[in-house]
Amino acid sequence: MEAHLLSLAATFSEKSRSFVMVFEARLASQLRIDVYGMAIWRIMMRSEEVARELAGPLYGKEPWPIRFHEHTFSAKRFNTLTCSFLYNNYQFGTQKKDWTGQILERPSGPPPEDRSVLWNSGHIIVAKGGRTFPGPVELDWTSLDNTRLQASVDLDALFKDRLVLHNVSREGVKETWLKTLSIEPVVPTVLVELNDRTVSVYMRAIIATNEERAPGDPDTRLRFEPVLAWTHTY
Repeated sequence: MEAHLLSLAATFSEKSRSFVMVFEARLASQLRIDVYGMAIWRIMMRSEEVARELAGPLYGKEPWPIRFHEHTFSAKRFNTLTCSFLYNNYQFGTQKKDWTGQILERPSGPPPEDRSVLWNSGHIIVAKGGRTFPGPVELDWTSLDNTRLQASVDLDALFKDRLVLHNVSREGVKETWLKTLSIEPVVPTVLVELNDRTVSVYMRAIIATNEERAPGDPDTRLRFEPVLAWTHTY
């Protein structure tokens, strides 16, 4: 696995930050990886200058409690007649403008039975000017009862301490992996979900642990459960 990662890494420029982060996100999303090998690969690949830029204020700091500086973002919508999310100057949702500027609207269906598919994609949000979050998430939608609603979710205030939400105790975290976080902090995914009148914010991050939940399967040392950070019904 490590040889394969290093072979792929050789094709990337050390300065290609966004492309590298997308590649890493794809690795993390597959889950069947050696997290410790990936952490070592990431450190080898980048110069100290690039590592400092990516880690921001977390570079060289105590890694516990686990904090983050950058994140990926995902927006999901269910049971709406129309829906628009605006975040980082990008529009998500079922409400779009065509090339003439005309607004196209369509409804969204119910959530899937397998909620794990909600985490299959995300947008890398690179911290700029020391800012983890580029601004609030602006929502404008029509609920199933045909009520027009709006909301603004301030992720900067919600995650003001920049703590990674997870369910692993300090004793349960793999020590060798934890030590890498002072140079390569965790990059969690923040998911904003809209379901009819309810807005919910979740966070998910891969945490390396000491114990295998399924004996004999090293992949089960990885914990990646979504954690609810906030919810509100309008």
